[in-house]
Amino acid sequence: MVVDKQYQHLIAWNYTGSSFIVCNIMEFSRDVLPKHFKHNNFSSFVRQLNMYGFHKVNKSPRGHRTLAENQIWEFSHPKFLRGRPDLLDDIKRKAMESETLRRETGDLHAHLAMMQVAQNELIQQIRQLQENFAEVMRDLADTKRKQNLQQHWMKGMWEFMQSQGSTATREFMVYDIECQ
Repeated sequence: MVVDKQYQHLIAWNYTGSSFIVCNIMEFSRDVLPKHFKHNNFSSFVRQLNMYGFHKVNKSPRGHRTLAENQIWEFSHPKFLRGRPDLLDDIKRKAMESETLRRETGDLHAHLAMMQVAQNELIQQIRQLQENFAEVMRDLADTKRKQNLQQHWMKGMWEFMQSQGSTATREFMVYDIECQ
């Protein structure tokens, strides 16, 4: 998987060859995982890596998470090195104290990955709502400005009509009183 040039944009070695990097977990899950596993679930993939002693290298700081398609995950294992296929036989599944503990640990990792994706989506939705709110506030300010201009214009017309002694002044006064 890591050396397949077809998927180099999704999974590749880091520059030192001591870990591998997965980009765009949604596309990776859709296009790569089903070709190598019986599933397309990134959380299950992470759980399997953890069961074989792989560790996530990059830790995203809180509040700086990104959308799933923009996330970059990096995994390492001391026996999984570029150009060292002789070490692969030493990568063994971790011995768990019990099947329940293994399942619970895997479930926690899967839930954590899913929560990170959901959190990132919520952050994006909040940003969109903030942008929408700012736009509504700009529109409201523009509407208030236009309303003030109209009121100023109407007041000017009223004063002009009064100064001209127009017969329409009485009708306009009645209309103005009814509108208030």
